[in-house]
Amino acid sequence: MPLKSPFFKLLILTLFLFPGRVYAGIPYQLVYLKNYSAPDGLPSSRVNYLMQDSRGFIWLATDKGVSRFDGQHFKNFTSADGLENNECFRIAEDNYHRIFFYCNNYRVCYYENGLIHKLNSPQKVIVSPFANFFFNRYNELCVNYRLSTKVYHFEELKSERHAIRHLNGYIYGSDGEEIVLSENDLDILEEELKAGQLSFQTANTNTKPYRLALQQNYLLLITKDWVHVYRYQKSGIIPLNKIYFTGNVTSVYLTGKNTFAVTTVKQGTYIINYLTGERKNYLNNNITTATVIDRENNLWFGSYDKGFFLSTNPEVKIINKESGLANEDVLKLAIAGGYLFTGHVLSTLSYMKLGANQTPPIGTITINQDRSDFNRITNLLTIPGNRLMIGTDNGIFRLDISNKNPALWHPESYFEGPVKFDGPIKGITHQHDTVYFISQNAVVVISNQFKRLKGYRFKPIRMTSLTWYKNKLLIGSLYGLYQLMPTTNDITYVRILANKGINVVKSLASNNEVCAIGTEAQGVFLLAGKKIVQFRSPAIFSGDIRKLVWTDDNTLWVCTANGVSIISFYNHYQNYRISLLNTSNGLPSDNVADVVQNGHDYYIATDQGIAVTQNLGNTALPKPVLINDGIPGTQNSFTYGRPVVFNCVALSYKSMGKIQYRFRLKGVDKNWSVAPSGEKRFDLLPPGNYELEALAADRFNQLSQPLIFKFDVMPLWYQQLWLQVVAVLSTIIIAFLLVRKYYQSIIGLQKKDYENALALQRERQRISSEVHDDLGASISGIKLRTELLSRKTADQPAFKEIDAIHEAITDISTQVRLIIWSLDAENDEVSNLAGFIHKQAIKIFEYSNIDLHVNASVSETPVTISGEKRRQVYLLVKEVLNNIVKHSEAQNAFLEINLYKNRLQISIRDDGRGFDPDVRKHETMGIRNIHTRAKRLNAELKIDTAHGKGTSIGLKLNL
Repeated sequence: MPLKSPFFKLLILTLFLFPGRVYAGIPYQLVYLKNYSAPDGLPSSRVNYLMQDSRGFIWLATDKGVSRFDGQHFKNFTSADGLENNECFRIAEDNYHRIFFYCNNYRVCYYENGLIHKLNSPQKVIVSPFANFFFNRYNELCVNYRLSTKVYHFEELKSERHAIRHLNGYIYGSDGEEIVLSENDLDILEEELKAGQLSFQTANTNTKPYRLALQQNYLLLITKDWVHVYRYQKSGIIPLNKIYFTGNVTSVYLTGKNTFAVTTVKQGTYIINYLTGERKNYLNNNITTATVIDRENNLWFGSYDKGFFLSTNPEVKIINKESGLANEDVLKLAIAGGYLFTGHVLSTLSYMKLGANQTPPIGTITINQDRSDFNRITNLLTIPGNRLMIGTDNGIFRLDISNKNPALWHPESYFEGPVKFDGPIKGITHQHDTVYFISQNAVVVISNQFKRLKGYRFKPIRMTSLTWYKNKLLIGSLYGLYQLMPTTNDITYVRILANKGINVVKSLASNNEVCAIGTEAQGVFLLAGKKIVQFRSPAIFSGDIRKLVWTDDNTLWVCTANGVSIISFYNHYQNYRISLLNTSNGLPSDNVADVVQNGHDYYIATDQGIAVTQNLGNTALPKPVLINDGIPGTQNSFTYGRPVVFNCVALSYKSMGKIQYRFRLKGVDKNWSVAPSGEKRFDLLPPGNYELEALAADRFNQLSQPLIFKFDVMPLWYQQLWLQVVAVLSTIIIAFLLVRKYYQSIIGLQKKDYENALALQRERQRISSEVHDDLGASISGIKLRTELLSRKTADQPAFKEIDAIHEAITDISTQVRLIIWSLDAENDEVSNLAGFIHKQAIKIFEYSNIDLHVNASVSETPVTISGEKRRQVYLLVKEVLNNIVKHSEAQNAFLEINLYKNRLQISIRDDGRGFDPDVRKHETMGIRNIHTRAKRLNAELKIDTAHGKGTSIGLKLNL
C-alpha cells in the first residue's frame, strides 16, 4: 500500500527506529473490545483520528473519508460530498458546533447542517503529525506545536476579536484555556528540551517532535519519550511530574481529566494519569493511532488497519485465549485449593492460580474419555478435602488437588468397568459426607470418600439438576419439579408445585433458606417457605435460564444467553434489587454459563472467555440521549399530501447499537409505536397542528428524555378553511333556496288544491241544496200525490199499478236523500256516518223478525271522511244488512262500529244459516257488490261463514 502522507511515513520510521521496546512493569489490561471496521460501514479500516463532539457523536478521520458514528449507524462523507480530500488527519469542533476537518492537501473544510462546506481562503494550514488541532475561546483555529500556538483566521470562522498584548508566549487550550508564558518560563522549557536533545530543528523534521498542551491550570510539555507536567501560575510555571515512556510512539493525546493516551506501533495504547503516574495498557500487539474517553467513560481506540475498538467498561478484565485459556467457550467454573478451574468442550479442564497480582499462567488438563465426539465438561463441584468432582458427557471423575504441584494432578474415573450411564452427568450436589449426582434417568448416591453406595433408576423424566432444600432432595426435569424421598429399601418421588405453573426446570440452586428454580421460558421462581415469587423478563434478561448460582445467602446470579441478572435480597427476602450485566457492562459475550466468587472478585463464564469484575451494580449507567438529527431551522410546516419525515438519533454507546425508538402523536395516539430506527414518516396526515413525541430505550430499558417535534400540516388550496367555510355557506344558501322554492311550489299546489277543495265543497253544497230544494221537493210532491191516489183507488183494478209507482217513487226519494247526504259537507265526519248507518239499519230491520243489536263507539274527536267514501261504506253495510234480512234466517244480527287511530272498523254478524262463501261469491250479485265496494275503498274485507254457523263480515278502512 503506498504511503501518501508524511504522517504514516513517520509511523513506519518509528517502527524501525525503536524495534520491540515496551513499557516495563505496566499492567496489560485485557478487556472486552467491540471492533468496528470497513465491513461494518466505516469508510476504511485505517482510522487516523477520533473525536467526540458536543452533541455526543463520535467522528472518525480515515484515509477514505470521514464518518459520524451514533452507536448504530455510520454517516460517511467523502470528496464527492465536498470534503477537501478523502484522507483526513484531524477533526475539531468550533464554538458554533461546526465540525472542521484537516485533510491531506493542507486544506480545511467543515460540516454544518448535514453538508460539507469549503473555505473560500486558499491559505494552507500546517499540522504536523505530532501537533494538535483545535479551536480556542475566541473561535480561532489553533495548532499547538513546538513551544507556541499557531493561530489561523478565516472569514467563515466568525472569530471574536481580542487584544494580544504579547507577541510570544501565548498558549491556548482546547477547553478555553489561555495563558501567557514569560521569558523565564520559555527558558525553562527550552533548557529541558535541550537536555533531551530536542530542538526547533528536530521538531521541524519530525524526528524528535514536541509540543505544549493545556488542561485547566496544568501545562504539559509533550514529547515521544516523556511528558513533563507543570502547574501554571502567573508568577511562573512549577514542575510537578515527569513521566517517561519508551516504545514506538506515534502520538500523545489528552484524553480526559488528568490523563493522556500514548499510541504506539505494536504496543497498543497506554493511558496514563499524569498526576498519580498510574498506567494501563490496552490493545497490545496492535498499531494504535488515536484514543478518546467519551462522556459515558467508554474507551475508543483507533487503529492503523483494524478500524476502531470500543470498551464500554475497562474495569472488567477478560481471560481468554490471549491470556492462555485453552478454549474461550467456558461451560463450568469452580474454585478449589486456591485455583480457578474452567470446564470446556473436548474434555478440557483449565486452571489458574488465584491471588497473584499479575495474570498467572494457565494450565490445561485433558480428561481421557471413551468418546471423542461428545465429551463436554458438564459439572464441577468442590468437596471438602481439596477434591474436585468433574461431571462430563460420558461419566464422572475425581481430581485430588491436595498436592500443590499441578503436574501431579490426574483425573480418575470413579466408575471403572462395565458401569453404564443413561446420558451425561446433569447435576452434582453434596450434603454432609454424601455426594448425589444424576444422569438422564438415574440418581446415584456416593460418599465423599468415593465409595459407591446405591443407584436409583426412574422412568424417563429427563432430569436436569438437583439440590438439597430443607433436608429434601429436589430434582428438576423437563417434565417439572420432583421431590425425592429415600427409604430403607427404595426411593420414591413425587411431582410438586405443578399448580404454580412450574413445568420445564433447567436449574436449581438453594442456600437452605430459599430455593431458586430456573425454568425454560417462565424465568425464576423463588421458593421461600410457602411463599413463591416469580422473576421474568424484562426484570431479568430472559425467561430461559441456563444456571442459577448463590454467591452468598442474599445474592442470586441468573445466567442466561442474554446476559446475567443479579438479584440482591434484603429484609429477609421481602425486598430485592436487580442488576444486569452483559456486553454493555464489559462482558465479552451475553451468553453466560456460570459464575463463581473468590473474595471480592466475581468470575463470569461466557462463550468468549471469562470476565472478572468486582462491580455488581449498573445503577449508574447513563441514560440514552435523544437528539434531533434534522437540519436546524428547517420547515415545521408541511403541505397535505407530501410525506412528513422526522429524524432523531439516540446516543447510548453502552447499548452496542441495541436501541428502541418510540413515537406517538400527542392527543392523537393512545399507544406508542415502536421502531428500530429514529426515522418517523407520516403519509397523508390530515391538516392540523401536531406534536410528535419521541423516546429512546436502551438495552436496559432505560428511557431518554422525551423529544418534541412541533409541526403543522397545511391544507391544499381547496382544503383551506376560508374556502371550506365559503363552500359550506354557499351550499347552505343554495340548498335553502332550492328547498324554499320546492316548498313554495308545494304550498302553491296545496293552496290550489285547497281552493279546488273549497270550490268542490261549495259546489257539493250547492248541488245538495238544489237537489234537496228542487228535485227533493218535486219527488216528495209526487210521492204524496201517488200515496193519496193509492188510497182512493184501493178497491179499483188500477191500485196495483199505482202502488208500484208509489214504491218506485219512494225508492227514488231514498236514493235522492242518500245523494244529498253524501254531497253535504257537513256530514264529512265519521260520527255522522255511524249515526246515519245506525238509523238506516233500524229502518231495514223494522219489519223483520230479526233482533238488531247496534254498538257504535266513535270518539268525539272529529275525524273527516270524504262523501264518496261515506257513500261506499254505507252502501256496503246496507248490502250486508239487506242480505241478512232476506237470506240469513237469523234470530239476531249484530252491528259494531269502532274508530281507533284513524282506522274505521265495522263488524256485522248474524246467527243464521250461513253459506259457502266461494260459491256465493260467484253466484250472487250481493256478494260481488260487497267485494267490489271494498276494493274501491282500498279496505280490508274479511268474510267468515259456513253452513249452520252464521256469517261474520269485517271491514277495516284507513282514513
